[in-house]
Amino acid sequence: MEPHDVAARSAGGQENADRLFSALWAPIGAAAVNAARLRPGSHVLDAWCGPGASAIPAAERVGPLGVIDAVDTAESSLDRGRAKAALRGLSHLRFLHGDVLDWPAPRRGYDAVVCALGGARLSDTPSGTERLLRLIRPGGRMTVTVWARDALAPLTEVARRALAPERPGAAVPPPGDPLHHLGTPPALRAWPAARSLSFIEVRHVPLVLPCDPDLLWPLTGIASGSLLDGLSPAAVGRVRRRFSEGLLGEDRDVIDASALVGTGTVLRVASTRRRASRSTRSSGSSPRTPGAYAASGSTPSGCSPTATSSPRPAHSTA
Repeated sequence: MEPHDVAARSAGGQENADRLFSALWAPIGAAAVNAARLRPGSHVLDAWCGPGASAIPAAERVGPLGVIDAVDTAESSLDRGRAKAALRGLSHLRFLHGDVLDWPAPRRGYDAVVCALGGARLSDTPSGTERLLRLIRPGGRMTVTVWARDALAPLTEVARRALAPERPGAAVPPPGDPLHHLGTPPALRAWPAARSLSFIEVRHVPLVLPCDPDLLWPLTGIASGSLLDGLSPAAVGRVRRRFSEGLLGEDRDVIDASALVGTGTVLRVASTRRRASRSTRSSGSSPRTPGAYAASGSTPSGCSPTATSSPRPAHSTA
């Protein structure tokens, strides 16, 4: 279950879900879209879109000649996204139910894939990443956001202590797992570089949230996982009470909720390199891995390097 859905079903219901959307998901989604540099008329996949934090600004950016395929498995999130799109008249924004990792690419590939904090849904991060990359046309952009290191840090420990009397020894996963190891700029920059993306940029998105237990509860590994399954309503109430008391006992006014946005351009092997590869195969040497990406020395259309972006040397997909 997505945090958006948990918020809607927890104390405060839709009001807390809307507060969290405005305070957290929408700013991160907007930052992802800004980093993606979407052009008017682009065809974009928003992977694990939730209720539209990145899909809505993406649709506004590409305009009515573009198309946004916003894909998720959480039907309640999709319904809220459809309502938001209808209010804004974004008929080219399509909220679609499906598994992102089984999603078919359009005939010419997507111009961009945006994954704003959706990486927590990757059960197998390397293969899932490669699947997303194969959906992108040559010269298209991949954009992913992750929690910055130490973002939401106190929540995991407070949640663990709150759960312990009901579930002794239970491990509470950190927010953003399994991509929490990418929470520094060097680590996030190395991740697309290892997959031979080029013109890589990493941006820091500073955010803080008020230390409000009802607002922050959906962000814990308890609320978004299955650790409460099977507990009685009274036991769940005790966990929530201990979480609130523990968080307020931290004597904090705000919680850091910063994120990082990483982008890179997919440049596939040039035709001359393919011919060389065929020649190599005919001579009995080992072929290159199918689907490998390689950087060229030229800048793709619409992707001018900045001070923080530079072509990466070609190497095989990690």
